[in-house]
Amino acid sequence: MLIGYASTARILGIAPTPSYSHQRVFQPIWRELSLRGHQLVVLTTDPINNSSLTNLTEIDLHSISYNIWNKNIDDAINTRQQSVFKSMYVMILSTLEIADVQFQHKKVQALIKNKTEHFDLVIVEFLLPIYYAFAEHFQCPFIGITTMDPPPFTLNFAGNPHHPVVTPDSQFHYDEKLTLPQRMLSSFTYFFGEFLLDVVFSAQQHLIITKNFGKEMPHLHEIARNVSLVFLNTNSIFHTMRTLVPSVIEIGGNVHRSDIKPLPKDLKECLDEATDGFIYFSLGSNVKSKDIPANMRSIMLEIFAEIPFKVLWKYELDYLPNKSDNIIVSKWVPQESVLKHPNIKLFITQGGMQSMDEAIFSFVPMIGIPFFSDQFYNVRKMVAKGMGLSVDYKTLTKEDLKHKIMEVIQNPKYKKKVIEIGTLIQDQPMAGLEKVIWWTEYVIRHKGATHLRSPFLDVPLYQFLLLDVVGVLIALFILLILVFYFVARWETSRVRCENFKNNGMETKMQEMDGMENDKAQANKEKKIISLKNRIFKTLFIAVAIIE
Repeated sequence: MLIGYASTARILGIAPTPSYSHQRVFQPIWRELSLRGHQLVVLTTDPINNSSLTNLTEIDLHSISYNIWNKNIDDAINTRQQSVFKSMYVMILSTLEIADVQFQHKKVQALIKNKTEHFDLVIVEFLLPIYYAFAEHFQCPFIGITTMDPPPFTLNFAGNPHHPVVTPDSQFHYDEKLTLPQRMLSSFTYFFGEFLLDVVFSAQQHLIITKNFGKEMPHLHEIARNVSLVFLNTNSIFHTMRTLVPSVIEIGGNVHRSDIKPLPKDLKECLDEATDGFIYFSLGSNVKSKDIPANMRSIMLEIFAEIPFKVLWKYELDYLPNKSDNIIVSKWVPQESVLKHPNIKLFITQGGMQSMDEAIFSFVPMIGIPFFSDQFYNVRKMVAKGMGLSVDYKTLTKEDLKHKIMEVIQNPKYKKKVIEIGTLIQDQPMAGLEKVIWWTEYVIRHKGATHLRSPFLDVPLYQFLLLDVVGVLIALFILLILVFYFVARWETSRVRCENFKNNGMETKMQEMDGMENDKAQANKEKKIISLKNRIFKTLFIAVAIIE
């Protein structure tokens, strides 16, 4: 049962990414808020289209957004093979292009230009800073939600300390403990990425914002600093463990999960008959099985024909050539219901966040075949936790994949581990959706959450990195060395002069009386000791002066 109460509010929801897996995180939130009496206007690429939700108004941006997304997704996958930065560059440019088109949509323009429109809260996909402009435009608090492991800039916007060595960017293939070259590369990519976002892409975003909202709009960084809360669709058991400030809240990675619906009758019968078990193969909503390389498809077909299990393959076309009788093809699959079926043995997945969450919550071991974005990170984490294995689709071989399929199915350690991790993740005081609703209404009740604002937002980067402190300490150390050097040089020079004079006098005295040699030597030793004492005394005086 959801806890807490807030008077009904008018909320603007913004979920602009044309990816069904992203939208699935937001849809339960829109549904639950509307059922609790709040009035919602939602910008979305995948509307719920439920007429019973009378408090929910959806602005459908599907066609204009997916046209651009589908055009660029292949480039993002292909460039990911060459460079992480190239892939990120393609994705960022794509999101800016989509944002510009979405802002020009007639219903969005009507919303922006409506002088009487009012919202009490904006909820926005936090991965896309350009949409923060709506919160500034309507002069109201806003909450950000990330649907994946957060990139560094989102944590920086929330004033949450981020360290490129302790928690490196999930886009890069790093192990838990980084080597020195990896630490150097992670630090470089962190600061270089921040530079690109701050200087290059920030300027492009500002141009789009001022074109649609007016030239008086402040810089995005100023808007971002006013975020009330940030929800991370992660949990520290599976994802990166990081220190979080009070305004950044993990929601467990299970917000999108719903009550399990019955399987379609024909599909249920097929899976019930799979007494030896079945494998579920799906590459999610962004990567299409029909578009995978021909050699990969041939390898999959050969393997599936040879193993003693049925295979449910999410395939986007009506006909799959050369499929064996044990393969069931379906354009659409009720994934959660399939993963909960008692006969399932293995889930072959691309490694999308939502798919992996569902598999973990259903206690199903996996084989990951990542293609782009956070899929590599998710699959790497899954393998490191012992819940399955992975393969590289570029170097895929029949022998390797078949061996790994049989290994995961026949070795009970993978099933045991996924049960252990899934049980830990589910053992929490509040479900993810309950947590989102409670904290959202908390912000509504208090008209923001400035009292939770992180002090790190007011600390410049050079101070956070202690560069000024280190610089002053280095300068003092150098000054101390110089003082010591010049004092020692001055004392040495003075003693040499005295010794020169004394040596001349001693020579004359030795001619007069050789008995004075011992006394002269003793005087010389006393002077050396005196010199050392004066040097150390001068050094201590110099330190006292510096302090």
